[in-house]
Amino acid sequence: MPFEIDFEDPRIGFASAHFIIGHDKCGRLHGHNYFIKVKISGDINEQHMVLDYGLLKAELKKLVEPLDHKVLLPAKAEGIQIEEKEDSVEVITCDKRYLLPVEDVVHLPIPATTAEELAKYFHQKLQKIWSKFVIRVTIEEAPGASATYTE
Repeated sequence: MPFEIDFEDPRIGFASAHFIIGHDKCGRLHGHNYFIKVKISGDINEQHMVLDYGLLKAELKKLVEPLDHKVLLPAKAEGIQIEEKEDSVEVITCDKRYLLPVEDVVHLPIPATTAEELAKYFHQKLQKIWSKFVIRVTIEEAPGASATYTE
């Protein structure tokens, strides 16, 4: 795979709240303005591109939009109880109880809502779409604090 493209657009991101189960400081409900960066390696196509940036940008927007201004819950986490009722979600973890409106919550199929697990989550989504490429996803949760996932 001789070519690599980088995509980083500061307008593509999401603001979300989360907590990390069992962590002293990050175990409290708090939020970040996350940004997603992507590198894709592959051969160039008949248009002399690895992948059209417009296609990548559109797909990234579709992936981050459902997470924007939501509380992210790790559905595969140990040490958490999540019960969805008609109009609310009750979350119990580490002697804390949260009662949240159902429309404010996103259940993610990950064990923790860390930047590392979010990078892997987005990587898997993109890899399903573009399986012929080597994809590298970076999630930045604060300036200078990011995690990257690739296979």
